[in-house]
Amino acid sequence: MSEQNVENKTQNFELKMPELLFPNVFKTFRIAIQPGRLLTAFLTLAVIFLVGWVMDFHKTVVVSGRPTTFDLRNSTLSGNKTLATELHCYLNYPERTDNYVKIYSERNKDNKQGVFKVFSSFFTTNFNDTVVCLLQLRFDKVIEGITNAFKALLWIVEYHTIYGIIFLAISFVVLSVGAGAICRGAAMHFSRDERLGFIGCIKFGIRRIVPLVFAPTSPIALACLLGFVIISVLGLIANIPYAGEILLALFFVLVLISGGLVAAAGIWGLGSVSLMYSAIAYEKTDTFDAMCRAYNFVNERPWRLAGYTLVAAFYGSICYLFVRLVGFMMLLAGRWFLNIGLWVQSQKGMGLEKIDAIWPEPEFFNFFGSMSGFALPFTQKISTAVIHFEILIISGLVMAFAFSFYFSAITVIYSLLRKKVDNTSLNSVFIETIQTPDALQA
Repeated sequence: MSEQNVENKTQNFELKMPELLFPNVFKTFRIAIQPGRLLTAFLTLAVIFLVGWVMDFHKTVVVSGRPTTFDLRNSTLSGNKTLATELHCYLNYPERTDNYVKIYSERNKDNKQGVFKVFSSFFTTNFNDTVVCLLQLRFDKVIEGITNAFKALLWIVEYHTIYGIIFLAISFVVLSVGAGAICRGAAMHFSRDERLGFIGCIKFGIRRIVPLVFAPTSPIALACLLGFVIISVLGLIANIPYAGEILLALFFVLVLISGGLVAAAGIWGLGSVSLMYSAIAYEKTDTFDAMCRAYNFVNERPWRLAGYTLVAAFYGSICYLFVRLVGFMMLLAGRWFLNIGLWVQSQKGMGLEKIDAIWPEPEFFNFFGSMSGFALPFTQKISTAVIHFEILIISGLVMAFAFSFYFSAITVIYSLLRKKVDNTSLNSVFIETIQTPDALQA
């Protein structure tokens, strides 16, 4: 009798197991680490890096020249020091930024930096800090890190407007294509266990570039349209002497309603923007359909979406640190064995080992290490540049994994929400008729 009860409980448990969808989130690592996903993410980041590097030939960011820890907001995860810039002032004391730029632009005319260099350095440090704070359950710091990332984007647009519009527009298009490509590969992997190759992913992203670009931007465009057409027009009317303020008071309710709609559109956009890429990857959808599907899932299952996202965030943070550990150990082991055979000094009388001059000891959150600052011979400069470039590729692959994991996780979450809301099978995915067998790799 007891054995029969145990058997019945086991059968009931097995019947309920398919209803537990969140364990599917833990499949994301295998999806994100696939060569096709990694290469797509790496190429996406490489194009953005190249655009920023080219645009940084025109250096406009003001630097104070005083490397103080307080001004820098340096990460405690790395010993590397950099000079304080106007971005750090903007994040700490936004009301003082104008004076900061005015004062130090005169003092350090020849010591300015590129916008992308400053932004990318801050973003990487901020990302690493946020990941560690998330695992430490310091949610206030996590929120601060996310907020600072958005503030940094606002800084680019506010203080380097032309640069910001051009760079962010190009970056957004590239990111959209890359995100769509990764989501498509993740959808095929998760639903049908098919490994879509790098070429197949990129072709899909390029073919679907219109909805991939316009679907995420539509909520923002809607919010701006409501703000400019209604609220700003009433502001113009209020400029009329005497009658303007009366008309504003009469129609002020429209300002409140429009403000509420703008807020709703903004919240909707933030909550559903990533799901739109997954909707395009999974379904045969256009811009409007992708928006509707993403909004419907957010509206129907907001807490389930939050739960899946939280699980994916913790799991992704652990996976990211693991991948970074692999890269760090690779560099550390290579440098240790190289140091056994390389024992000479860089130059006589400098007191600096050659290996420290051309390859500083890597840190876990800074693969490049802390540069010595000594003037090196020309040949050692060449060696340092080559080594620095190759380490940059390793560092880029680590960040590419984070990018790949994010959109792979969003794709899995979209499928789980679709299962709950529409009762659509997890194996259901749109197959393009123009897709050829050559695009699939075993």
